[in-house]
Amino acid sequence: MRRWTIWMAAMVVAAGAARGETVRERVLKPYDSIQSLSCEIRRDTPLPDGQTLRMLSRVYFQRPDKLHVENFSPVKRRIVSDGTVFRSYTEGAPKGFSRPVAELSEEMVRNLRMVPGSAANLLEVLAGSTEVALDPTSEFPVRAGYDNGKSFAVLNLDEQGRLARFEIYGSPAMTDLSTRTDFSAFQEVAPGVWIACLQQAKITIQGMERTETTRVDNVIANGEIPAALFEAAAFFPDVEFVDSFEEIGE
Repeated sequence: MRRWTIWMAAMVVAAGAARGETVRERVLKPYDSIQSLSCEIRRDTPLPDGQTLRMLSRVYFQRPDKLHVENFSPVKRRIVSDGTVFRSYTEGAPKGFSRPVAELSEEMVRNLRMVPGSAANLLEVLAGSTEVALDPTSEFPVRAGYDNGKSFAVLNLDEQGRLARFEIYGSPAMTDLSTRTDFSAFQEVAPGVWIACLQQAKITIQGMERTETTRVDNVIANGEIPAALFEAAAFFPDVEFVDSFEEIGE
């Protein structure tokens, strides 16, 4: 049965290759069907002093370019994009940041348009990198590497074609692992669309290891989101906005 599963996964890879579709593109493609999504995201990062830094937020996402994020910790911050203008304000700051969506940086646009809870932010940055087919393992029947000249990323898919592990090495030799993120506790939020409700990352920088555990809860895909959540005026009374991070006083 195991051999059959691996063989079927290999056939899927071959079919995708025949269509000129990369593994990365096949992982991202199902998210195109998500027009709206709401969820809660909690990210815990242990600190050297034994404490834990917790990022807690509630997120509402709707195409095109509508987003409402309410961060509760470690700082209270709200982001509202109405599809035309992006606004962000941190509680207690003298000013907020505002900029037309059309003028946002590439990274900000990527974060604005990624489906919350997905691995899109990791995979989008691999666009244009050369894909290299890698041998399957007993755990991951589909594996592909991406070389951007500075690092070598590896996508490891499970038997259902879901991204189960993402790795970054310093080179294609894959002897110097710097980042590994394991995805599990999958929830099928729409037909063929999976969100990993548990995401565990281990990052090594200059010999120092850091871990992050992200949990995604209360996921609702393609449901109706109140239009008022994307109307900024109600959430930022008396806030002055400027188009400069240097001026907002953070």
